[in-house]
Amino acid sequence: MTKRTHLILAAVAVSTLILSGCGKSTDGENTTAGDSSQLTTNAEATSTTAFGSTLKLGTTATILFSNPASFTPTIYASNYQKGWRANKIEVTITNTGSAPLETASIAFAISSGTNVCTDILDGDNQINGAPTTPLAAGATTTFAYGVGCDAKAGDPLQITATIGSDIVAVKGSLA
Repeated sequence: MTKRTHLILAAVAVSTLILSGCGKSTDGENTTAGDSSQLTTNAEATSTTAFGSTLKLGTTATILFSNPASFTPTIYASNYQKGWRANKIEVTITNTGSAPLETASIAFAISSGTNVCTDILDGDNQINGAPTTPLAAGATTTFAYGVGCDAKAGDPLQITATIGSDIVAVKGSLA
């Protein structure tokens, strides 16, 4: 395992420990799970696009989701279950605005019809999640997003991405 992989795994572990202490209760007891699906899954898309097509988001950004490509997750991949269909998607964001674009709050939800799906992180396949630093005006960033579904090639794939106030629905098929 590379030093980079160790650092990524350590960062994920620390983030998990930090976030596991968060709850909605103020009396010391956390009896109700939060529901972040309101940010992506249940949110109504403000725009739709297909994989491989660039979409302009107001006056602040453009986004492109590449066509899904099949890949083989390593043994260190998170959230992947053997037998699932794994796809890698390159996400390219260009800041067309005049101020830095916040990227740390980008959120994704995945679906494939009635199939179970989850996002995959796999440092050995350069799938490390969305960037966490603001994107300067005029700058472009590309990152890999991993998807795992209990499905087969050709089944539907929809990603809903929340980027600032924009909610983008991207539709296509698993590779």
